[in-house]
Order: sequence, then structure tokens, then C-alpha cells
Amino acid sequence: MATAIRPSRKALRQARSAQFLGDRRKEAESTGPIATLAVAMDQLRSAIAHLPESGRAAAAARATQMLDQLRQNLTES
Repeated sequence: MATAIRPSRKALRQARSAQFLGDRRKEAESTGPIATLAVAMDQLRSAIAHLPESGRAAAAARATQMLDQLRQNLTES
């Protein structure tokens, strides 16, 4: 008999989190682009928070730089 392989607790937690964020994103998309942006920012913060401590500062700095560039592009057009 083959034994079933159970996913790890971490994998299960990540799957639940992904499902939750996906559901939030779909709900926000039905509400409008501003709500979708808010959820996308939450997802970005969550992704950065789950990085190893050594990579968080660089990821946050890069995200901030990209957002600043986007803001500048929007104000120039």
C-alpha cells in the first residue's frame, strides 16, 4: 500500500493565504480600480514581509523606487 504524502503546514498556510488574497483581489476588482490598487499594495507588503530579513530592506527600497517612478510618470502626462 502506498502512503499518502501530506503537504507541510507551511505549504497549507501559504495556500490558504494565496486563496484569501486571490478572493480579496477578485472582490476588489468588482468594486473598482482604486480598491484593486489597495489590495495590490497589501499583497506587495505581504510579499516583502515574508522575505528573509536580509532581503526586506532592499525589496522595500526597490518597490518604493518603482512607485515613485510611476507617480512621476503619471504627473508628467
